Amino acid sequence: MTAGNPTPDTTAEPAPGPESHPEIPWERLSARMVWINLVRLVISVVPGVLATAVLDTPTGPAWPLLVASAVGVSATALACLRFLSTRYRVTGERVERTTGLLVRKYRYVPRDRVRSVDSSARLRHRLAGVRVVHIGSGEARSSFKLDALTAATAEELRRELMPDAAGEPEEEAGREALGPQPGPHEEVIARFRKPWVLYQMFSVWAVLVVTGPAFGLHWLLQPFGVDLLELVGELVDYERRGFWWSLALCLAVAYPLGFIGLALTFVMSHWNFTLVRTTAKGHPVLLTRRGLLSTRTVHRDETRVRGITFREPLLWRWLGLTRTSVITTGLRQGPDEDSAAGVLPRVRMWEAREVAARVLTGEPSPLEAPLRRHPRGALTRRLVWAACGPAVVTGVLFWLGRTDVLPDRAWLVGVGAWPVTLFAAVFSYLALGHALSGSYLVVRRGAVNRSTVALQHRAVIGWTLRQSIPQRLGRRVTVRIPTPAGERHYVLPDASTRQALAFVKGSTPQLAAQFIGEAESGGRRAAPPP
Repeated sequence: MTAGNPTPDTTAEPAPGPESHPEIPWERLSARMVWINLVRLVISVVPGVLATAVLDTPTGPAWPLLVASAVGVSATALACLRFLSTRYRVTGERVERTTGLLVRKYRYVPRDRVRSVDSSARLRHRLAGVRVVHIGSGEARSSFKLDALTAATAEELRRELMPDAAGEPEEEAGREALGPQPGPHEEVIARFRKPWVLYQMFSVWAVLVVTGPAFGLHWLLQPFGVDLLELVGELVDYERRGFWWSLALCLAVAYPLGFIGLALTFVMSHWNFTLVRTTAKGHPVLLTRRGLLSTRTVHRDETRVRGITFREPLLWRWLGLTRTSVITTGLRQGPDEDSAAGVLPRVRMWEAREVAARVLTGEPSPLEAPLRRHPRGALTRRLVWAACGPAVVTGVLFWLGRTDVLPDRAWLVGVGAWPVTLFAAVFSYLALGHALSGSYLVVRRGAVNRSTVALQHRAVIGWTLRQSIPQRLGRRVTVRIPTPAGERHYVLPDASTRQALAFVKGSTPQLAAQFIGEAESGGRRAAPPP
């Protein structure tokens, strides 16, 4: 009998393939998307018609409009081909999908490996009443997606593949449910707050929110005789101000517009944000609902949660902001804010700590535990690297300047990098820290992008202790922590040997006893963690 087969059978399980289980028919995607794509096709050809028939191209190049039309027509054609060529079905053992007309592709996921059934809905999908269903098996990306199914079919497929999440009909227990409808017996952990909009506006890349669309608009307006770059140059008086003052003036205008664009983007994606704890067939569930034009609801089985992470890039740290994610098994992970592991957008640290304490129930929040400093040798190592790197760059630039490959004073770039690298080395050392708090271990690291990780001891499946030659001389060690959850491993760099041994023994004493002796190399017993 095949393992995992729900019904006894004396015959061998059919080999995976399109020809297996001929008695189960293949299903099509929803035909509603065809009509939406036809509407998109009509809208796509309008720029091309204007370029060729109305404008007669005397005032400027028409190719930007033609390219825009070609892109829209190609996207519509590919969507129609996907509808014609995609089939899917659910058998007792797996979920299968076939795609392609000239080259047929077959893919399947065993049902016992399905970890998430997500569904998303952009504006055009909502207008058509369909959903894009993502079926994942715990990988970094979904195993495959079905674009698109009707809302009823998507919900039925989710309940069939995720029976543990299929509670009462009114409960939103799916990974990506159909809308922000409240369910019964919910404990609200966090709600959307208006100050959050202000927190999302601060980004050094905010100017790109404006420059990208501005250049696209420039090329699209050229056939109409409008040169956007020339118009901007006249407004800033480029001839009189020069390049640098004109650039400063453009940035002074572009950054506020970029901040506004970031705020609007956040409002559209996180409006009505709610993080709640509910149940589905007796299982505790962390549920996130959000979205204005495109709604999204993310389901996380709380029995799979193994910890929590704070991420603080340098600018956010100065502003007291952080992004919060849970560490969980069987769920797609990612560094961006749209990752399914993210439970909070960018918020103040005190808010994130309050939410983390409510998510990690049962004991005092490990993220409140004081962290132990690492030895001064870790700072010395970072300062040495911070000094040597710019020194090498300065020497290379000086040599290139003497050979007339670069200007004579190019070596000043390397000298100017010295303060930056030295400050980065100090920040990197100050970010180092670790602690043991109840059933959690806590690790903090990172100079530019600092992360604080609280991981359950039971989630640790091994240890890797590594020493370079300088670390061996300075009695320091880097500890790698493998785990089946989250990023699959976490790193504790440059701890002292005594700190590392105490950290390993305090976290997993039975596992540590297999490779750590009762005495340290000097004959003294390992000190317990303070």
